[in-house]
Amino acid sequence: MPLTVDEYACLESFSVLYSGGLDSAAVALLMGGMIDGGIHLLTYRHDYGALFNEWSRKHNADLRRVLGERVYHHLIDLTETWNEVGAKRMARDMVKYRGHWVCCLGCQQSMATHTIIYNLEHNISNTFICSSVGGEYAAMSMSITRQTNIETYAKYGVRYNAPLMDMGIGKNEERRLMRAHDIEPGWGKRRSHQGFQPICLIGFQHALDIVFDWHTTYPPDRVEEFLVDKAVIMDRIIRRTLAERGHDPDELIERNLKVYEREEAAIEAVRAARANTITQRRVRR
Repeated sequence: MPLTVDEYACLESFSVLYSGGLDSAAVALLMGGMIDGGIHLLTYRHDYGALFNEWSRKHNADLRRVLGERVYHHLIDLTETWNEVGAKRMARDMVKYRGHWVCCLGCQQSMATHTIIYNLEHNISNTFICSSVGGEYAAMSMSITRQTNIETYAKYGVRYNAPLMDMGIGKNEERRLMRAHDIEPGWGKRRSHQGFQPICLIGFQHALDIVFDWHTTYPPDRVEEFLVDKAVIMDRIIRRTLAERGHDPDELIERNLKVYEREEAAIEAVRAARANTITQRRVRR
């Protein structure tokens, strides 16, 4: 479920699916100001038209100036993982699930696979995606996508949230946040924004959605089926990769769950205190 500001402050550390553009830089800045632990920025590239990947590093110095040396940035190649999750069978997936959206959603699930592995290795129990207000129609940001991914990540002791959407923050507020810390957000208008993130040639299929608010409709039932099917492949890759690196996957999951549960207890305490305050105010009236 969505978290409030005081609930987010109960979290200990986090990773971000980070492009280096406006949304992801705003998430790192906003959440880093609320959470005291490590800030792990994970940028992904692939061999199918991901260009100018080093642009993702543009805000690193600014973020460290504001948030300190707890900001870590990694540029990760997900080509092999995406191949296994679905890139090499994309045509068949398009037929099976009846849509071109399997391309970008398959890429996102490949990112999720790497992110879960990274989180387990570093005992991080939170991952933030950078979907913002106004983009809920996209296959990657649909409510069914978010809910299914929340359930998938939770199995590994990782909480999955979209802070900008939880807090109702849109592009203009993101730009103000960046400028308040003397960080250049790039040029943008309405939902269209040209920041400093890498360019994905495949992703240009969504250009009309952003510029003209021309929204493709994605069928929730088929999106859910796709995500559930891919979660099986993701689990196989996660466990195999961790084992190859000398880890016991179940031990790392158990370690993450302990942090997850500790944070859940802190969140529940905040909610109980808030409910008590509201009750007392009503009694006084």
